This record gives sequence, C-alpha cells and structure tokens, in this order.
Amino acid sequence: MNPDGDSSPVVARIGMGDALRWALDAMHHPATAAADWVAKDIDPEQPSALALLTNPKITLEQIRQAKDVFKTMRIVGEKAADRRIGVRMYTAAIAAGLVRHGARVSVQSDAALKRGFQALLDDTRMPGPLRNLGGQALAILTHKSHMPQVQSKHQSKSA
Repeated sequence: MNPDGDSSPVVARIGMGDALRWALDAMHHPATAAADWVAKDIDPEQPSALALLTNPKITLEQIRQAKDVFKTMRIVGEKAADRRIGVRMYTAAIAAGLVRHGARVSVQSDAALKRGFQALLDDTRMPGPLRNLGGQALAILTHKSHMPQVQSKHQSKSA
C-alpha cells in the first residue's frame, strides 16, 4: 500500500522510467515480468502479456510473434514458475489465433491443443481473461469439424 492509502503501485504514480518500472514489477511478480516485457516489445501500446493476448485488435503477426517467444520461454525459463507462465502464454497465443482470427497458428494435433486449452482454462493462477480465452478456443476447436490450415507467415493470402 502506498502512503496515500491506496493499493496502486507508487512506481506508476511517480513517473519512473520504463526500465526501473519493469525492475520493480519484476521483484513483485517475477514469473510474469518477462512475459510482460516481451509483450511490450511486440506491441508497445500493450502494458502486459495479458493485455496483448486478450486485445481484440491483436494482429495475426503479433500472435505469431508472441507464440514463438512464449514457446521458447516455456523451455528455457529459469524457474518452474517461468516455464509454467511460458506454457500458458504460448497456449493463450494459439488460442488468440483461433478466437480473434479463426486461424490455426500451430501444427499441434487437435488433442494436444484441447489439452492445452483445458489446462489454461483450469489454471486458477492465471488471470480470468486468459482463462476465458482458453475456454473460447476450446469451444471453437471442439465444435468445428474443419479448422483452417496453419498459415505460414510467408504464405500469401491468395495461396
């Protein structure tokens, strides 16, 4: 709690630079700090990975960038919590492709995607909007008999 009696971070109110703000946030939320930093790099207008992945205006290219980065994070995260966040954000990026664009951005099987979306939906440590995104993607994948093929970032729209 800050000196004014509210729970908003003091850092945000005194206008410190982004790097210092990130460092202080990392102390308080170390598992999500790296994901948030990556999200800001992908879209500087989004303050966090949550905001990026749940943004209705996220582009397919941003989804692919997020998926690729979080795929790496799920493997090379320093701690188990970092890797768990990487897995959930990776899954959420794939879910965003289905929900926001009707596009399948992963070559994983339907069964693997369903397990991932269900795990995201069931993970009470994740924010509600990300869990909802997983639930929406699970519903889409479950109810659609044919999903569009994975679209390579090098394919043209006419292909």
